[in-house]
Amino acid sequence: MNYENNKDMKETSENSFLPNEMSISKLKLALHTLDSISEYITITDSNENLLYVNKSFAAAYGYSHEELIGKPIKIVRSDRNDPELIKQIHPSTIKEGWRGRLWNQRKNGSEFLIELYTSIAHDENGNVVGYVGVARDLSEQIKSESILHETQTRFNELFTELKDAIYESTPEGKFIALNPAGLELLGFQSIDNDELKNFDIGKSFYLDETERIKFKHELEKNGFVKDYEINIRRLNGTVATVLETSLAVKNSDGKVIAYRGILRDITEQKKNEGKLKQLVERLEYVNNQLKTSEEELKSTNASKDKFFSIIAHDLRSPFSSLLSFSEFLIEDIDELSKEDIKSFSEKIHESAKNVFTLLENLLQWSKIQSGKIPYQPTNFNISFKINQAITLLTDNAKNKKISLINEVSPLAVVFADEDMVFSVIQNLLSNAIKFTNENGSVVFRSLIKASSIDISVTDSGVGIKEEDLPKLLRIDVHHTTYGTNDEKGSGLGLIICKEMIERNRGKIHVESKVGVGTTFIFTLPKA
Repeated sequence: MNYENNKDMKETSENSFLPNEMSISKLKLALHTLDSISEYITITDSNENLLYVNKSFAAAYGYSHEELIGKPIKIVRSDRNDPELIKQIHPSTIKEGWRGRLWNQRKNGSEFLIELYTSIAHDENGNVVGYVGVARDLSEQIKSESILHETQTRFNELFTELKDAIYESTPEGKFIALNPAGLELLGFQSIDNDELKNFDIGKSFYLDETERIKFKHELEKNGFVKDYEINIRRLNGTVATVLETSLAVKNSDGKVIAYRGILRDITEQKKNEGKLKQLVERLEYVNNQLKTSEEELKSTNASKDKFFSIIAHDLRSPFSSLLSFSEFLIEDIDELSKEDIKSFSEKIHESAKNVFTLLENLLQWSKIQSGKIPYQPTNFNISFKINQAITLLTDNAKNKKISLINEVSPLAVVFADEDMVFSVIQNLLSNAIKFTNENGSVVFRSLIKASSIDISVTDSGVGIKEEDLPKLLRIDVHHTTYGTNDEKGSGLGLIICKEMIERNRGKIHVESKVGVGTTFIFTLPKA
């Protein structure tokens, strides 16, 4: 816009003047400068008619210069403005200038908010030559302010409503800010609480103050820490476990001025993890026990299957003798002498006795397995029971001139089922007599320990081969031999002894040397 096009300015001035070449040059420079800036510049006369607008103004409002010059400024004002506010602008401009926000309207009818500054322009003589307005579009600023407001609102909502504790603290260990969740976690009533302001994080917050030092070192070294697990102390003295994620805030000089972070309370989670760990460990233990029990059950069933196969074989042999000898008697009795008949009868009787003994032992074993033999433990003197067994089997021993000796302490009192233990003693003594040569001996001894008593039965018999020792107490291996007088055993006696001793929470084992003798040792709980 050149000077010639703005001659109205000269005509409306209260003091007209004729410009010289220098003043025209200055004016052109000033107009060029005004057209170069982004603010919207207007000059109006005392009647608020437009004398001048810069290019930014015309472009922003969508008018040409010709459409604006000479027109009242109100053509760009919006009806949204308060009329009283509009009335104040001109008087305030005359007095000391006016500053404020207005709604303006473009040629196309769209509205936008501006910030306007007004002042008076004077000539060199101090005469008023116009009223200057400088405005800027606030649309982008309003958008930014709106985004900032929304961000602040969201942050405030997040700060207030988040269930995790949010804090800001000084490097020296004083809280600057703490959200409601943080107040609740630590046990404070409010952020203005004097107790909070005086709260020393290092001494009062950490169970171990050295943890604070470690935490600060990591934080200031790396600029942040994530999921740092610590135990903290609440105001009421209770302990909580938290995960801390924090950021070091630095000023322009790179100095750390604050810490900002989040504390997540995982106390219940840690408790549940502990309970879950215990539960998993228990389940693993039960699972291992079940596996062990399953393997033992399979092994036991396999052993029992083999055992029954052995028993069936053992029953077959005496029954074969019974059938064979009885068949001789039936078919040839008229041709046999009395001696032959007596011999066959003795053999039939011996086979029948063996079958009966085997069946009796088998019945006793099956009762133990099925729990039909009652377990009724009591306190009793085991030396007395040994004397009873010796009395019962004295005749057997006398026939072979075997000495039966009881060296068991009279103080040996055990806690066990009396009938079962007597059966074990009788069985072991019977075996010892069976496998001891004439003029031999069988000795009972005892060893009293803190919580148990060992009873040993030692014979001076033929002994057992080392390779046969493991077979004696196994159900899946049949091992039987003849005594020194060809006494026949059932092979079940020692198995029954083992079952009964174990039923009484004891153990049994054997030691032997061929030609020297055998010792059976069983342990029972001390009364």
